[in-house]
Amino acid sequence: MLYQSVADFCAKYAETHKSHQNHDPDYLSELGSVKVVSETPDTARVEALRYASGHAPDAGFWDAYETVTFVLVRRHDGWRVHSETLDYDYD
Repeated sequence: MLYQSVADFCAKYAETHKSHQNHDPDYLSELGSVKVVSETPDTARVEALRYASGHAPDAGFWDAYETVTFVLVRRHDGWRVHSETLDYDYD
């Protein structure tokens, strides 16, 4: 997908990932923040922080912090996501 700017990517990501509840009523995922970590004229690194919690019958209640890191690159027609990395921190 093409974005007009790094700020455009952040705004669209935040809008589409505000909160999420799947088919399991015990699962909840909420977006904490989306921020530009670094930016040069041709590349940008953006981090999105999420909090997820739920209940598993065999494991009990759980919660996790997710960090999604995006690397965006500028092309002649706008910004594109080059890579995406997901990291979990369980409490």
